[in-house]
Amino acid sequence: MDSLYLLQFACFIFMIVNAFFVALSHLHVRWENKRYEHSRWMIVVALIGLAIQYVIQMVFGFRAADDSLGAVVNILVYTPCFSLISMGIYNIETTRSNLRKMILMCSGIYAAIIVVFCVGISLHHSLYIREGLYLMLTLFCVSVFYCIYMIIQEMIRRKNMLETMAATDLLPYVRYSRASVIILWLAVLAMPVAIFSTTLLYIVGPAVLLALLFFNLTFVALGSSYIPTEELLDKEEENQRSGEKKPLHQLSEERRNFIQNSLDQWCMDLGYKDCNVNMLTLSRTLCISKDELSVFFDQYLKTTFRIWLGDIRFNAAKKMMLEFPDYSNDIISAECGFSARTYLYRIFKSKEGCTPTEWREEQVANAAPDDKKQD
Repeated sequence: MDSLYLLQFACFIFMIVNAFFVALSHLHVRWENKRYEHSRWMIVVALIGLAIQYVIQMVFGFRAADDSLGAVVNILVYTPCFSLISMGIYNIETTRSNLRKMILMCSGIYAAIIVVFCVGISLHHSLYIREGLYLMLTLFCVSVFYCIYMIIQEMIRRKNMLETMAATDLLPYVRYSRASVIILWLAVLAMPVAIFSTTLLYIVGPAVLLALLFFNLTFVALGSSYIPTEELLDKEEENQRSGEKKPLHQLSEERRNFIQNSLDQWCMDLGYKDCNVNMLTLSRTLCISKDELSVFFDQYLKTTFRIWLGDIRFNAAKKMMLEFPDYSNDIISAECGFSARTYLYRIFKSKEGCTPTEWREEQVANAAPDDKKQD
């Protein structure tokens, strides 16, 4: 049993274990999100497809027979599997219409690869399709670069939309989306080497497997710590279908006062404690249109919903720290609506230049001289 066969067998076991791991993690999620679950099964199918590819290589020995022969089989399998993984990432944050465009584009590229493969076989009467292999590799790289470009564009668009409409901690989204893109780029750089050189495959192959393992771990972690806001996505899609957004209008003084009073009452009712609140849920709670809220925050408060709510929670946290000095930072962050303790730390660092603990100690130190004076 040669080393190539052992490497292929190890890759097969790796893919099966990872597919099982990603599928089984469904039992441990704290909530169920349809978009995330669809992405999960896309990735599981892609991993199973890669596992089947290694079985084919072991049984028929394409790679062992010749590098170019193995490369043909690799491209035929890697392209749809990579596209499925990319769609799994893209699907979490994009609209259905954008996902359909990506599916059509990837399907078209793969159809072109199949055409090149069939023409090559008809011309050479074997799997050694010579120049057709390079054309297939070019199309594969086009598919990869297209998927990565679409993910990066969606990541930027989605981040901007969340900053405007949501008030949760964006760190999980940014961390995991960037990690996904980095892993995809590693695949782009490694795939041509892994496809054409069996010698370098022994070096590149394990590195790619580690990157894929890291991706699976970040994907599972994303499902446990971040809720893609489907409501925002569906609303975004409705806006796209209805055409351009209506121009922002001026609010009457009476309407401004009504919105301000409604927001004040919402804060008094501790609505800010909901860490998943966003512009749409707030709009429905107050029975005020999202457009009016956007105008109010933008034109009259000169801020965004995210910044405004962050300030509300920050002031509530400071007040609670003074009233309940025995409360831990974890309790304070949870009671004030912060999605994580790290978010509480960052907002204190940004506004006070110190950590919550340091701020408490400073308040205690400042209060001590006043107590002595009163004595």
